[in-house]
Amino acid sequence: MNEFLQNISPIQMTGVLLLLAIIAHVALGVILKQIKKHTGGTKTQIDDHLINAISAPLKLLIWYGWLYFSLHELKAEILTLGKVVEYIDIAPIFILTWGILRLISSIESFMLEKEGNVDKDSVRLFTRLIKILFVFAIVLGVAQYFGYSVSSILTLGGVGGIVIGFAAKDMLANVFGGLMIQMDKPFSTGDWIRTTDKSIEGIVEKIGWRMTRLRTFNKNPIYVPNGIFATIPIETPSRMTNREIHTVIGIRYDDIAQMQSIIEKVEKMLADHEHIAHDEPCRVYFDLFNASSLDFVIWAFSTVTEGAEFKKIKGKILLDVADIIAEHGAEIAYPTQTLHIQKPA
Repeated sequence: MNEFLQNISPIQMTGVLLLLAIIAHVALGVILKQIKKHTGGTKTQIDDHLINAISAPLKLLIWYGWLYFSLHELKAEILTLGKVVEYIDIAPIFILTWGILRLISSIESFMLEKEGNVDKDSVRLFTRLIKILFVFAIVLGVAQYFGYSVSSILTLGGVGGIVIGFAAKDMLANVFGGLMIQMDKPFSTGDWIRTTDKSIEGIVEKIGWRMTRLRTFNKNPIYVPNGIFATIPIETPSRMTNREIHTVIGIRYDDIAQMQSIIEKVEKMLADHEHIAHDEPCRVYFDLFNASSLDFVIWAFSTVTEGAEFKKIKGKILLDVADIIAEHGAEIAYPTQTLHIQKPA
């Protein structure tokens, strides 16, 4: 065998190595296919993600091995290949880096697909941070391998960071604003948010590095820089525990004798209602001698927070109040005027 290898030319050896690389590539494909069949029967899906992540880098390593050893064989024939061989020595680091980044992305995909109390925005943020830090560390290592001073690079980066910080302070404010949103979690993707002045309102679709995308109720997208959320109060109505029912109902002045009885009956109706929160304030009280009506106030909280369902429940409660008023022989008031006509003397 050794005698055979000694007698073949570098070009022929390259062909042999190519054949071996093809065989290794096919064999690796068969092995990975069998592993996928086995992992496909398991309950967890993370093993499937991991196998998919490492498949391509492993195959690329095989072809890197073919290229590396082929160049070593040919450099005696082609002198200029010596320098090329020196530079591709570091290629496996980039292949492994690519593989690790794919692994991180696979873990991210698994976490995002996983059902349960997983904060998807935080998963995306931290996986991106890990990727950036990992790539930065690899770049520093490669720079040191080629003889550059890591301390000089860090110093230059620090000075450059100060300059960039002054030049792009608004962008940095938005980036740190996005980071604060992920840490403090005043809202998450899918939440309904609005500013206290109602100038911004919608459903959060995506929390990015620099801005957050909202979808308004008329289906228009709004892109809000993250730095704004650090300077203005934000409401998150989708996280409310109860919805408030606050309404004023007026009856005629002719029905003032029935007012107390109506109030007591409405109080009892609310106390017995299945969708009224009994651990929250529930008030019904006579409030005002208005111009054309005697007004009483209903103030309570519903246990239902979903908008459409809440409106149905509130509407049913108001109809029940109207029935109570009618049962007492009273009527809901509407604006009226009395005109006195004086006859001429």
